[in-house]
Amino acid sequence: MKKKSYSLRERNFAQTKLGLMNAFLKRLKSHSFENISIRDVCRDADVAEKTFFNYFPEKLDVITYYMQLNGVKNIFEAVKAVPEGKYLELIQFVFCRMGKEFDRDNVIYQIIAAFIVQGEKPKKMEISGIEKQMAFPDCEGIEKVEVIRFHDWVRKCVKAACKNGELPLKTNINDVVVSLITILGGTLLAMRVEKIKDWEYHYMRQLRDLWKSLGVSNKMSK
Repeated sequence: MKKKSYSLRERNFAQTKLGLMNAFLKRLKSHSFENISIRDVCRDADVAEKTFFNYFPEKLDVITYYMQLNGVKNIFEAVKAVPEGKYLELIQFVFCRMGKEFDRDNVIYQIIAAFIVQGEKPKKMEISGIEKQMAFPDCEGIEKVEVIRFHDWVRKCVKAACKNGELPLKTNINDVVVSLITILGGTLLAMRVEKIKDWEYHYMRQLRDLWKSLGVSNKMSK
């Protein structure tokens, strides 16, 4: 299939947007979210300060964009690695991949703190095909992956798992979604406090316990 071509304007737009995101994330490694100056971010990205708000109307939009863009890559890799119709394994794959990526620096903890202060679910961001391609040039076909908020993706997988018999039909989907989000965020925070690094082991252990409590009897693969 012929790869879609993009105009110079579209490419420049994507390059500037990704540049702003990366400049913001670089500062988030050593600064709290609240203390990051948009002026400094724009100086790092070599754009005018007013340009920032053409791409991200609110400061929180930058990390929301990052999380959803990163989610596109995780879902892309999960779909390639996991057999079709294995939704619980799909969830496990993404959880373990996220744990490995977050084990890099202080960024994820600042992101969690910012979302807690916001007190509401992140809004869905607009991410174009060229933005996905430029962010992950080695992922051929990634531009076709749906942009979806993480909690919406988890809910979609749990519903599909109930429908195809991986989970009992009587499963309370809302309860499972809350449990999964708790495992994802709670494990990150607990392991930071305890200074433990084996993300995959703890995610898999807790996920297996959750599946078992829901009546999943077959052995889940890693």
